[in-house]
Amino acid sequence: MKLFHRALFALLIGGLGLGAAEPPARPEGWYAEVETSMGSFTFRLLSEQAPQTVAHFVAFATGQMEFVDTFTGNKKKAPFYDGLAIHKTKFAQWFEAGDPTGTGHGMPLVWVPAELGPVNFSRPYRVGMTASSMKRISGVMFFATIVAEPYFNSGHNCFGEIVEGRDVVDQICNVKINENGVPLQPVVIKHIKIVKSGEPKPLPAPVPYEPPVPTVGPSPAANP
Repeated sequence: MKLFHRALFALLIGGLGLGAAEPPARPEGWYAEVETSMGSFTFRLLSEQAPQTVAHFVAFATGQMEFVDTFTGNKKKAPFYDGLAIHKTKFAQWFEAGDPTGTGHGMPLVWVPAELGPVNFSRPYRVGMTASSMKRISGVMFFATIVAEPYFNSGHNCFGEIVEGRDVVDQICNVKINENGVPLQPVVIKHIKIVKSGEPKPLPAPVPYEPPVPTVGPSPAANP
């Protein structure tokens, strides 16, 4: 009878949420926690396969990358993404961010080399850097997908995999938009925090990269 009472007490305590198990720890690695006006999501940074893409994204997110302010022409060093609106979505497919002008053509002219790897856009919930029609890959303007987009594989660096808050990304990609893909109600990135789980290798430092002179011809992949 005493054993029964102890078991019943333990069950009641569990039902009250006292002593509940903590959520499982993230696998070792680096993560970007993105807080938006619609909620937060987290993606794992793929620094092994896209070291310079990750390095540039982190430097912009944390305010370590100096850039030229699009509106003033002055050099600036501050968390770049904080306060930026998501300027474009492809309904129920992806969203794009990283351009203060909201045009898709006003981001800092910073580039990274092609860094392709086994984790790509053949599966949903991936994060990549936008590639221009001149075959240059941005080091600052990024996009996040909620469906498989395999035609991005050959021309865009995949540098993240969304592991938490996928429902938030779904909601962002399903907001009402105008004919140009601009959300009718602004979705704002409030802050991006870079955190680690365990003791992963230090993140690489960004190295300036000058892409080759573009050649005439069609882009090998669609541009988000």
